[in-house]
Amino acid sequence: MAVDSRRELILKAVKDVLESLPAIRTVERTRPSFADLGNYADTQLPLIAVVGGLPKPDPKWSGRVHQTAGVIISDLSVELVCYAMDNVTPDSTISNLMDDIWTKVYSDPLLITDDYPDGLALRVEITPESQVGIWDPYVVFKLVCVYKYQHSMGGI
Repeated sequence: MAVDSRRELILKAVKDVLESLPAIRTVERTRPSFADLGNYADTQLPLIAVVGGLPKPDPKWSGRVHQTAGVIISDLSVELVCYAMDNVTPDSTISNLMDDIWTKVYSDPLLITDDYPDGLALRVEITPESQVGIWDPYVVFKLVCVYKYQHSMGGI
């Protein structure tokens, strides 16, 4: 069942942890178009779109031995696209939001724990996209989080 899949649990946990950030007003699982941004009130921004990819089995860890045990180790790419309003100091806004997101994602104990499998993932690696969009009055930036996680051969 997709609701109970490890992938879905990771995506829900990422959404929940981002919703706990005081600076973030809205977190959605879909990416709004530029035209859609006009439908959001100023009080709903900054907004983060959490968009999950499909798991990519890691060939190093998902070989015959692990498959015999019914275990697959996969990488799940999760895009975090942040939309904010700032036509005065957009670079400072990006720095502040990026710092908050970075810290929260790397420190969330539900997602990553030393006592795996009590956490949902083995580890996460965050890669910020170097391009930043500034369309007065909006600023947009993206981070790609790759979660390495374990799941069964019976689901993702």
